Amino acid sequence: MNALVRAALAAVTVFLSIYSGASAAVYSQRAPLTGHQWDTLREQVNLLDKVAYLPSLLPVIMKHRDALELTDAQLSAFRQWRRLHYPHMVDLMNEIIQRRIGLSKASLNQNVAGDQLLVDQKAIFTLQEELLRLRLSCRDLLITTFSPIQWDNFAFILEEYPPYAGLLDE
Repeated sequence: MNALVRAALAAVTVFLSIYSGASAAVYSQRAPLTGHQWDTLREQVNLLDKVAYLPSLLPVIMKHRDALELTDAQLSAFRQWRRLHYPHMVDLMNEIIQRRIGLSKASLNQNVAGDQLLVDQKAIFTLQEELLRLRLSCRDLLITTFSPIQWDNFAFILEEYPPYAGLLDE
């Protein structure tokens, strides 16, 4: 089993464990998440950033909401986005991973035609586009709600996170 498949299986296992049963209720709850819950969520979502391409910024924003001086309206908007979109985003990520594993396995199956592999890959691209559209809606929320000072503070905060360091460099 190659490293990509092993990593994808590990990510699926983690996401299925956090998204099933009581854990899903915690992350889709109407009440605000605690700092610890946001940290856990950030760690879990970061496992799948390679599937989603856009970085998972909402958990970072919520962890540093005091430093960013988020208003009550901003907090409410971010929590509403999470309630509306997070479960679907996780479902999409899991499906993408499962299909990528299936594609990897099928690519080594001599009974699967190349045309079928192309069809399978196109289905993955469609799911990735849907996921990208969801994440872009979060990005749009940031763009429309952050003040110039919050953007400056956010750039400083992102430098603490190696996967995000330098993303706001100009």
